[in-house]
Amino acid sequence: MRKRMNVLEKAKAAIDGFDFNEEHIAKFNESAGTELSSESLKDHLKNWLLYYLVPEFKMSDSEEKVPMGITKLYGLPHLPDSIEFPEDMIFVGQFNLAEIKSHDIFNKLPKGSGIFYFFMDMNGIDSRVFFYDGPVDNLEIREYPNGDEYESSKVLDLTGKREELYLSSNIIGWWIETEEEDDEFDLGAIMGADVLERLEELLKKTVGNFTLYDSLGALPDAYFFGKPRYYQGEDGDEPDFYPTFFGFEPPWQEDCFLNLSVWQDKGSKEYYGDIEITC
Repeated sequence: MRKRMNVLEKAKAAIDGFDFNEEHIAKFNESAGTELSSESLKDHLKNWLLYYLVPEFKMSDSEEKVPMGITKLYGLPHLPDSIEFPEDMIFVGQFNLAEIKSHDIFNKLPKGSGIFYFFMDMNGIDSRVFFYDGPVDNLEIREYPNGDEYESSKVLDLTGKREELYLSSNIIGWWIETEEEDDEFDLGAIMGADVLERLEELLKKTVGNFTLYDSLGALPDAYFFGKPRYYQGEDGDEPDFYPTFFGFEPPWQEDCFLNLSVWQDKGSKEYYGDIEITC
């Protein structure tokens, strides 16, 4: 049985079959001192494609109204007896892998069941991550041990999920090996504005939700998978974190983003996690 392609694979296949204007690329090479070809440009474009799963958020004014064990941010954690609420830490969120796994086109989630719980200290330096893979009936709402106030729960609704593909129209010089690596070049200048418009329409027709944006600021405020909004060393076709939940804005600090990651130790089979704040 032939495997069904996901949206990212469809977009890359569309780029592979696209006809570029070789004459326009040659003119750009002459002016910028580059050695791009239509084939190398295709490789660059496939690397620059970004995929995100954009969830809907539903605020809840009462934790008792939140389904037990559901994927959510903030509020109070739904914990089993085996996990203690760490003192002097903020509950960041819980992620139910059974709800998320079907949307994991990168196949980065370690399992298809269980819940990850993320906690962080007030300074945004230390973090604790716990994993539970058992019956939901064993979970209960756990209050903050020191009686702290907390943000209302933001439940993530993935039933109406949107898969989004993005491509930046501004390319930094080091991507295409120019002498001035900090210079920015517009894709329209590289391939021709009419050709870029034709490619944009093709990708919209191929994958549905496709956006050509001119800055990272055009990205959604919250998303799963893809690449973090701010992170050094994320080059490559796939996300670096394992798995990747990116872009959630902490309630205690504006204009910063939470990069949440989990992984499994191959030897012990234990699960670990980390939280990184980037501003």
